[in-house]
Amino acid sequence: MKNLHTIAQKPDLSRRDSFKSIGLFMLALTTQGKSAHTSEKAMKQFRVVIIGGGIGGASAAKYLRILNPHVQITVVEPNPEYIFCPGSNEIFPGWCSIKDLTVTYNILKQRYNTQVIKDFAQHIDYDRKMLSLAKGGTLFYDKLIVSPGPTFDYAGIEGYSKDLADTHFPAAWHVSPQTLLLKQQIKSLKQGGTLCISIPDTPYRCPPAPYERATFIAHMLKKNNPAAKVLILDSQKDFIFDNIYPYYWEKHFSFGKSDAILERIGPEDGGHIVKLDASAKTLIGQNGQKFKGDVLNIIPPHKAAKFAFDNHLVQDQWCPVEYKDYTSLKQKDVYIIGDTILGDPMPKTGYIASNQARVAVQAINDELHGRSPGTPFMVNDCIAMVEQGFGMTLSEIFRYAGKNKPLEARHYIPGVDKNGFQQKMLGSEARAWQENFKRSVFS
Repeated sequence: MKNLHTIAQKPDLSRRDSFKSIGLFMLALTTQGKSAHTSEKAMKQFRVVIIGGGIGGASAAKYLRILNPHVQITVVEPNPEYIFCPGSNEIFPGWCSIKDLTVTYNILKQRYNTQVIKDFAQHIDYDRKMLSLAKGGTLFYDKLIVSPGPTFDYAGIEGYSKDLADTHFPAAWHVSPQTLLLKQQIKSLKQGGTLCISIPDTPYRCPPAPYERATFIAHMLKKNNPAAKVLILDSQKDFIFDNIYPYYWEKHFSFGKSDAILERIGPEDGGHIVKLDASAKTLIGQNGQKFKGDVLNIIPPHKAAKFAFDNHLVQDQWCPVEYKDYTSLKQKDVYIIGDTILGDPMPKTGYIASNQARVAVQAINDELHGRSPGTPFMVNDCIAMVEQGFGMTLSEIFRYAGKNKPLEARHYIPGVDKNGFQQKMLGSEARAWQENFKRSVFS
């Protein structure tokens, strides 16, 4: 793949970083002509403000700095550290800790010369290009990148709420005290008890993760509570890796049999949950089916971030963007990336968010250099674990198909290698993949 654009380096960035950024861009860029580019003096006065210091926001800051050593980059993020979501299901069986997944913004600030402000973004004045902060400060911008993640719509299930999720029925869909609450509930599940995992309809963050979680928990119960059961209540007819999970579940958990440790109920049999009866610890499906559990892990529906709703960036439930450069279709000089956009057919994953960030900052840098943005070609790769010795992988490509058109997409998921070699190899690679991805964003 050829990148026809020159990467401008900050002097203290190594040559390896430049080549790394080219390789990670995963974009096919076509130069469409040049004009007089912005002077170095003007670039030093050019302000890019990024809302959100997660994978999307941190990627945007890092790779914009690699592309351009001059512009002013500011990240607004309320948390002093970030807890990496990929791999977080491994907290439940004890394969990793929250500390293992926690990163700081020190490298982003020191090596990539990025200002990180610990505060909540509040209000955007689009006419004045001004962002108001919760503590009373303001920031002016020339370009604004919005990457706040999704909102968990607890009210999307009748009878459910964030308060109940924090205290009794955790969602644990980002690493938080809810994660530790759910882990404790799993460990305390009575002998022969039932744990229900309710999966919302798409789109939601990281489509494979609920099935991964269910599998990890089933392994825990098989070892310590073999009469217990994991019940997956699924809003979807088909699901990611459905050419691998059932094979594995049948082999290890008697899936499909009367004595199954793990069972899956699809939407046709009531798996699409619409209501919680909290006092009875019962989940109710759309046709009135009832599922009682001793532990209820309710993953709520998702929608765009509240910040995006409050600042008029949303259409229906998500933020619409122009996929060529991820500019907002609602507001000028605003780029939106990550889980809060209307990304279909792209899944909502950290890997995708990091690649969307690269498309957006490449477009910003092209504009500063008098170039028309090229045509993006994006890749989503994932190596996931079912257990430490059994992995699986998927590859997806997304190609820009034209203005106001959805992206063209293709994907490939290899089936099960009955001899076990492929799955064993991928299992050993999964953790290295997660660690390398984390380093590609935060180091």
